[in-house]
Amino acid sequence: LGSVELGIGVSWLRRLVNRYPNQLLLLLSLGVLVCFAFPQIGRLSYVFYSLIALLLTCGPAGRGHSRAMDDQLYRALGAVAVAAMWLWLITPMNLLASGVPLALSWSLLVGWSLVRMIQSLAAHAQVSRPLLMGAIAGYLHLGLTAGLVMGAVETIQPGSFQPLELTKAALATGDLSVIESSRAFAEINYFAFVCLTTVGFGDINPALPLARMLSVVTSIAGPLYLAVVMGVLIGRFAGAAQSSGSSD
Repeated sequence: LGSVELGIGVSWLRRLVNRYPNQLLLLLSLGVLVCFAFPQIGRLSYVFYSLIALLLTCGPAGRGHSRAMDDQLYRALGAVAVAAMWLWLITPMNLLASGVPLALSWSLLVGWSLVRMIQSLAAHAQVSRPLLMGAIAGYLHLGLTAGLVMGAVETIQPGSFQPLELTKAALATGDLSVIESSRAFAEINYFAFVCLTTVGFGDINPALPLARMLSVVTSIAGPLYLAVVMGVLIGRFAGAAQSSGSSD
């Protein structure tokens, strides 16, 4: 009986994901931001990160052998990204190399995800509410991934972002992990969104070359994503208005 109930639950969850992928992605992204706003539940954000990666990579398989192979590689990348994140979270910060797989896997995952998401937006003939929610979720996902990669860079090269206290105490004791420093991790994500929106408050600064280049890339990616998505959405609105006018 237990296995039957488990199978029903998995089937129901799969239908929910297939029917409302953009809505769930937006909800999970907002959940991460809420966790950063309230440090008492900050550790819950890592669970949301894992669910975001799994949701991004569990879409329906494509048609054809080549597309099917792409889907399999994409899903494998999502699993690797989740595993790399949790390895980084539970590893003591003095093991600096643990952030390298996370930075590489999540950078590839977000790049691939945004390409697929923009292709999905372009494939729709009309703008709908789920389409807009997916576009918003993609923007938030870009910022959250930038924050995750920046956190990994801070542990790879301590002092990359100043002033932060993420690694000083950890390197002194040698037994503190990132998951125990959720407040500082929230500050890095705040800085990532400051870069993404090109606001530039100046309260946190990238101090080392790798951190500076990552900040520059994030500042370029934000407006570029908005320009591409707005171009696609305006094209769909114009096409819908033109077809409606011609039918009249």
